[in-house]
Amino acid sequence: MAATVYFAKWILLPDGEILVNGGVAVEGARISTVGPRGKLRRTSKDRIVNLGETLLMPGLVNMHTHLEEGVLRGLHKQEEESFAVWMTRRRRAVRKAPPDTVLSTVRLGIREALANGITTVVDTSQTDISPIVLRDEPIRSWVIHETHPDSTADDDVIGTLAKRIERSRHEGTVGAGPYALFSLTPSRHRALVDFARRNGYLWACHVAESSEELQAFSEQTGDLYGLITRKSPWPFGPPGRGSMYYAVTGNLIPNQGLCYHCNYMSGQELSLLTAKNVTLVFCPQYNDALGHKPFPLDVALGRGCNVCLGTESPESSAPMNLFDELNLVMKMYPHIPSRQLVRLVTTNAARALRCGAIGALAPGCAADLIGLRFPHDPRNDILDELILEEPRVVLVVVDGEEVIVGY
Repeated sequence: MAATVYFAKWILLPDGEILVNGGVAVEGARISTVGPRGKLRRTSKDRIVNLGETLLMPGLVNMHTHLEEGVLRGLHKQEEESFAVWMTRRRRAVRKAPPDTVLSTVRLGIREALANGITTVVDTSQTDISPIVLRDEPIRSWVIHETHPDSTADDDVIGTLAKRIERSRHEGTVGAGPYALFSLTPSRHRALVDFARRNGYLWACHVAESSEELQAFSEQTGDLYGLITRKSPWPFGPPGRGSMYYAVTGNLIPNQGLCYHCNYMSGQELSLLTAKNVTLVFCPQYNDALGHKPFPLDVALGRGCNVCLGTESPESSAPMNLFDELNLVMKMYPHIPSRQLVRLVTTNAARALRCGAIGALAPGCAADLIGLRFPHDPRNDILDELILEEPRVVLVVVDGEEVIVGY
């Protein structure tokens, strides 16, 4: 089989080192070879692409999106609004949006993601539109089918969710979970965890996102507590140590699950999550916009947690750009090496998705790669500059197919 060989000035290797003057050979949907330019074997039938002063690296993985919420662009949380009111207003706005409008905004979000070097998204769906769109788009995707607070009125939460998954026909990369810990009663939580385990689905949930959630579980007061108990009694027992502690000690979070946001946690809870091999996904720009407590990145990394990055809703971070997220994280935690930060959107994400084929440029890996150009001073760390500058995406390849070509 003839290969396409991409030569570039710099190539990010799986160990975080930079190969200078190298190439990546792609055969079909896989990477066949990575190595120095002079040692890369090629034939007269191979297609050669000389990218010049470009950094080649794995395509970025956005571990948390709500593409359907693109219809909310321009809708922002008001300063006087509680998180509970804002959450309810967002959900209602998506539900009221015409399906054609939601479909169009999902497609726009996908193109925006690709333009910013994102080759994989883990998208959370509440309307079933994004999984139907994603299965035919040139981007790698996992879809989390989500239940919401009003689902507690449904006596057959699992049956309803199973039908949604079947309708979407988004095969092989499926997830399921509640919107948040307070979305289901404990017994329904456990049934959903078992459903995901039996079917080999990813499990994901928003947990410990807001101070109102912490207040509801630890004090049984506040606007979110009032919203939860508006129609039925509080189902989570007496006041305790917060939602994350309740979830992890009550077996409501499965091994290898995904927990989104996780701003209000203790070191002990992080250690318990590490023992369960749970991945924590945080969204810096979204947290900053809503005034949430910053995610405890230093402590999480110190406790051995697998940590990844997401952008949340297009409405919260426009455009969806993981380089912008990395830039904010570097400014908040300047002592964390850039190589470690890049792992948040590459190798850490591959581990979270249990998919060793993505997140690295290595023989046998999926041919998901991007080419970036930005000012580089040889005296500086190139990955520092990648994050601090605004890189121009000149090449995006997904599954061996060139999706964006601007070189």
